[in-house]
Amino acid sequence: MKVIEQRSEILVAACDKDVVNLELFCKDVKIKVSQKFYGNELVTEKELLDEIQRCTSANVIGVKVIKLLVENRLIHKDAVLWFENPSDQKKKIGHAILIK
Repeated sequence: MKVIEQRSEILVAACDKDVVNLELFCKDVKIKVSQKFYGNELVTEKELLDEIQRCTSANVIGVKVIKLLVENRLIHKDAVLWFENPSDQKKKIGHAILIK
């Protein structure tokens, strides 16, 4: 996870550790999950939820992080964009952007 604060805005960028450095594709959209953007700080679910509660926006990617935010009603399942998983075509990797 990485928290970026600028003036009154707080962005939380978080991803599952197993998707770092992957290139993901969904139709004409390509995402490179970089450690530079998403950070290298490993956090607990509670720490992530606490940061999401105080942020003004969040950019999250990964199966676990998406499931956590949907279960806690912080994002809606219909707001998730599902990318092809390069290591397992049967499983998808979710991405969502939250703006408060």
